[in-house]
Amino acid sequence: MDRWGAGSYEDTAAELEPMAEVAVAGLGLSGGERVLDVACGTGNAARVAMAAGARVTGIDTSERLVEVARERLPEGEFVLGDATEMPFADGEFDAAVSVVGVIFATPAERAAAEVARIVRPGGRVAITSWLPRGPTYDVIVLMREAVARVRALEDPAPDHWSDRAAVERTLGPYGTLTVTEHALPRPRRSPEERWERRERNHPMWIAARSVLEPADEWEALRASSIAAMRDGEGLEGEPSYMLTVLERAP
Repeated sequence: MDRWGAGSYEDTAAELEPMAEVAVAGLGLSGGERVLDVACGTGNAARVAMAAGARVTGIDTSERLVEVARERLPEGEFVLGDATEMPFADGEFDAAVSVVGVIFATPAERAAAEVARIVRPGGRVAITSWLPRGPTYDVIVLMREAVARVRALEDPAPDHWSDRAAVERTLGPYGTLTVTEHALPRPRRSPEERWERRERNHPMWIAARSVLEPADEWEALRASSIAAMRDGEGLEGEPSYMLTVLERAP
């Protein structure tokens, strides 16, 4: 099942472009290097890396999004695959990047090991992950709680990558880590418009609606989510994320 191919993730991906710029900048590319965009989606990070002169490959579990990336960036190579078992040789890439993508791969420890494995000694890895604060995070918590009331969650929340200590335990053995926090600029929209775009376009929310609407839980989630977004309006640095850069040990 192509879960991330549902709806129009392109809408969300467009808002994440500034995050891709920050993540790729963290790699310090010098041109001509081989870079892997892990859980590439529509290829935001791949596009930025190509602009920096890199030779780019992307991998994603969504067949539709891989096709979108291929059409968007015909000069790149994009393949279907899982971040926990990638079809690449040890040290095949000079660098890897993942913009809020690999954080959804489970188990997290296996995904981290794979990302480190495919990058050569002395290479770099840059991963962005949401921080557990602010109204955007609050709304996701509301959604997951609502789904959990109806049925068991199929996947754990990607909280591992939001916990600096957990990330250090997972990636630290592979080299030196640098962790920084950033704010994501976004278009100014009303809470109602933000909700409407999510329920229409975002694969995660489309999946939640398929569970909650038949159980008469969807409208209650809509009301509580809009209220949470309205209460959080004007919070500085919302939404915020963490950039983890790993420099592989020589």
